[in-house]
Amino acid sequence: MVEREGERGRKRDSSSDFSIEEAEYTAPEYTDKAVTSILDERIQNLREGIEEIDEALAGRKKLNQDFIEQIDREAEEVKRHLNMLNPPWKTGFYPELEFLRLSFHKSLTSRAKERRTEELKYWENGVNLAKERRKFLDEYKALLATKRRLERP
Repeated sequence: MVEREGERGRKRDSSSDFSIEEAEYTAPEYTDKAVTSILDERIQNLREGIEEIDEALAGRKKLNQDFIEQIDREAEEVKRHLNMLNPPWKTGFYPELEFLRLSFHKSLTSRAKERRTEELKYWENGVNLAKERRKFLDEYKALLATKRRLERP
């Protein structure tokens, strides 16, 4: 037990020596310059991160628009084909036509499902990117405020 107290005392002594050395090594002007330099670098990285997220959001929006346009074009094409078929009450019962009609209906349903899925993915991606952007922006503002406080005389 006495040995442990001696070890603790040595640890305290060595840590106090370290803090004295550290205090001597880090003069106030050096600390301010180093901290400001680190802050500038972090602020620049955050600014670039925010810009990348903005670009990703814009790119995802464009991609969503392209997907939706393609899905809508495909659905319109299926509708045109479906409208070319005579209604079942005019033609009588033809299994080939009914099979084709059901295939077109399934295709339309599939396109509607794809559209909903794409809209959901777009929303999820947008929400996730916006959350990340908010974190970066909050940190960015906090670092700018810290930098301004350090720069005051």
